[in-house]
Amino acid sequence: MNIKECLLCDENNYPVDTATIGSLIASSGQKHLWNERACGAGGIDTVVVHYMSATAVSPGDPYNFTRLLKIFCDYGVSSHYLINRDGEVYRLVPEEMKAWHAGPSIMPVPDDRTGVNEFSIGIELAATESSGFADAQYEALGGLCVDIEKRYHKKMTRVGHDMVAGERAVALGLRKEPKVDPGPLFDWPRLIRLIG
Repeated sequence: MNIKECLLCDENNYPVDTATIGSLIASSGQKHLWNERACGAGGIDTVVVHYMSATAVSPGDPYNFTRLLKIFCDYGVSSHYLINRDGEVYRLVPEEMKAWHAGPSIMPVPDDRTGVNEFSIGIELAATESSGFADAQYEALGGLCVDIEKRYHKKMTRVGHDMVAGERAVALGLRKEPKVDPGPLFDWPRLIRLIG
């Protein structure tokens, strides 16, 4: 699988406006937008699907890769992968590290583990609440999930951000606002078929 590297760390010279990803991260006092996993890479058993867009800052070009990267830097969040509308896959955080993608979260019943970042891989799809997802994104996501499962020699639990950080997480007092991504337009049966 073709995965492009664009790590969210202070050594990344990818240009963003008049700065670089690296300088934006360094200016926040960070070296990178991840930390160590207490469970180690062997504890990874879940994939969390998200969507993101730059609609608020770039309404005419909501999928602009540079704008999406800047959002991670501006908000101090991260995900392991970002898949653009053409199906290009970018690695933003090494899988063995804990990305900051799910926030306060709890797995669905009966699992009920909290702190989903600790044992999951986060995958962002460039999309909006109403755009749906491109065929190329489904193909890339399916391929990435197969690749992850082969490398870890296990079937991963696959959940949406809304399933671990939605209304239930709010009701339990874990967070103030529910997450809604990837939402009702995401075709879970299609992803399951692609994974096989």
